[in-house]
Amino acid sequence: GNFNIPRRVLDKSLKQKTNKDIQDLNSTSDQMALIDIHRTLLPQTREYTLFSYAHGTSSKIDHTVGHKTILSKFRKTEISCCCSLE
Repeated sequence: GNFNIPRRVLDKSLKQKTNKDIQDLNSTSDQMALIDIHRTLLPQTREYTLFSYAHGTSSKIDHTVGHKTILSKFRKTEISCCCSLE
């Protein structure tokens, strides 16, 4: 899914507070048992899908979202992008 927002602190290259819109989205996702499959399988990986030249920051704004019951169907996940800053 493409929410065009970084949903977790690890999804941003700069440490920024999580705003109310992101908190609301995460709360709704939790209530619906929706997970970011990539983030669940790779909980500490810093990979990004967007680089802002204007701000000099990277963010992961694209998410592989699915119901938590399908997680067992996935063995691996990766982001094919040139935005990794590791």
